Amino acid sequence: METSIGALLREDGCEFRVWCPYAEAVRVLLQTGTWWDQDASSQQSCTLTKSSDGYWSGFAAGVPAGWLYRYEITSAGQTFERLDAAARDTIHSQLTKNHPDSENASIVVTDQPYPWTPFQTPPFSDFLIYQFHCGTFAGRNDQRDKPIASFADVEHKFSYIRQLGFNAIQPLPVQEFSQDRSWGYNPAAFFAPESAYGHPREMQHFVDAAHQHGLAVIFDVVYNHAGPQDNVLWQYDGYPRQGGIYFEDGRWTDWGRGPAWQKPEVQNYFFQNACMYFDHYQADGLRFDVTTQIDGNHLRDVLWRLQQKYPSKYFIAEHLPAHPWITTAGNFDATWYAQSHHEMQRALSGDNPIARLKSFLGWDGFSHAWNLVKYTMGSHDDVGDDKNGNAKEGLTHWDARHRYLVDQLGGRHHGHARAKCRVAWALNIAMPGTPMLFMGSECHMGAPTVGWGYWHDGQDDHGDHRFDWAIAGDPCGMEMRRMVAAANQVRWENPALRSDTLLLTHEDYQHQVLAFKRWHQGNLVLAVVHLGEENFDNHGYGVATGQQPGCWTQILCTQDAAFGGWHGAGNAYYEPQTQPDGRMYINLPKWSVLLFCLQHC
Repeated sequence: METSIGALLREDGCEFRVWCPYAEAVRVLLQTGTWWDQDASSQQSCTLTKSSDGYWSGFAAGVPAGWLYRYEITSAGQTFERLDAAARDTIHSQLTKNHPDSENASIVVTDQPYPWTPFQTPPFSDFLIYQFHCGTFAGRNDQRDKPIASFADVEHKFSYIRQLGFNAIQPLPVQEFSQDRSWGYNPAAFFAPESAYGHPREMQHFVDAAHQHGLAVIFDVVYNHAGPQDNVLWQYDGYPRQGGIYFEDGRWTDWGRGPAWQKPEVQNYFFQNACMYFDHYQADGLRFDVTTQIDGNHLRDVLWRLQQKYPSKYFIAEHLPAHPWITTAGNFDATWYAQSHHEMQRALSGDNPIARLKSFLGWDGFSHAWNLVKYTMGSHDDVGDDKNGNAKEGLTHWDARHRYLVDQLGGRHHGHARAKCRVAWALNIAMPGTPMLFMGSECHMGAPTVGWGYWHDGQDDHGDHRFDWAIAGDPCGMEMRRMVAAANQVRWENPALRSDTLLLTHEDYQHQVLAFKRWHQGNLVLAVVHLGEENFDNHGYGVATGQQPGCWTQILCTQDAAFGGWHGAGNAYYEPQTQPDGRMYINLPKWSVLLFCLQHC
């Protein structure tokens, strides 16, 4: 049984519990107000008692929600103050240990239940995910006009996401991080929302508003490292070795010493943090950042506990390269599949296209298609302007460069680049796997109007990286938005595209054409992908259907005029029939994806 930590409101006061095994004495200091005043005459204190497992606890009578508090810890003859490692809210991220005169403090959070709108987490096969960064998703060329968007600002964009046909959102990390501007992968306080975005009640409202729009919410959690600045856990109770009790003998990661996952108390800490997102924020899933930097044996134990407690929730790992272990022994439901983006980018650039496509179409070694989250147009990592555009030496190695896909392929004002982006997303919804799209990809966001990438933690050397709502609504952006919405609708209308089925029917390496079919009960869809420069008209291209008899109705053509192509590009008002040679003969435009649904003649 886990030991509950943090500030726990009771009927007549508040119970406090904190892990400080090396402390000699612990008091909780309390005061009213909106900021911490070291000289406040109204300050109260409560002495905590240590148990044999190293946890200190005590009860402060008459303490309501909204009061500020800090822990005063005496260790090795020194007395210092700390924020609560499990504080559900803080004023901001600045820590008292680095800034003894800081106004910052932990905040006792209300235990009043939120009036949640009824919402059911979708089946795992039905997630269609839109990933975004809260702070930059609103405020540029819209009515918000704010440099950093809040939870409330982002709520106004939920209709936009839903109209595109997505049913789930995955914001980048929203826990309190250092400063106000960041991707969020530098946690300062793990249990508190980022103060620039809002506080717990606003975060609950954010989730509820998403649910009211039919959007599931998958939160991004960072349990493999903490931020280099304002890290609440570092040398928490004064014990200094390797960063103290939360890091001692922890795995060395790409970002420094990682948490000591081998300790039951640290596992308990992150287990309770994960539970908070479900119990207090009604989350529908969690995405775990870089699970390869956490000892898998300890991580899988925590996931097993989470699976037992929340069996209907979707647990995603960023486990790269993807390996079936993470969804079997590792107890996750899914993992990101970075190969889907990198190989797509190479295929669209003419590098052995058919072989590249075949390498990421299926779900080899995994039990279900939804075990893989695929993102052909890139995730935040692939789009972000990290290291001023030189992440992974991308200025030298083009296929490691971090940019919007449209920029990688020639820019949003280049017709072929836009057509290739349409191919990428249409393939993403047609092939097996859980599709995910990063904000801005749906409207050809890109340079030069949005700098390089979307935003990074350092100085902006390449312009304003926020989501530009003027671009989202310009003619070029609207074409892509219409295509994304149409493709997503095709996925919803055809359960075959959400099934565990795949059969390659056609491979044409000369003309760079690949076709595959998918099916579910009476629904069968044939996808035709063309990555070549030649246009086939007069129904002059024969596609092998896998000896599938019947008539076919085109349900999507990415080169339709409404999407940025041309009139007559596809097969509107024409229903081909499988011929005796096992092929159907169609118009096949260059750089396109065509989807056909089988009809009974």
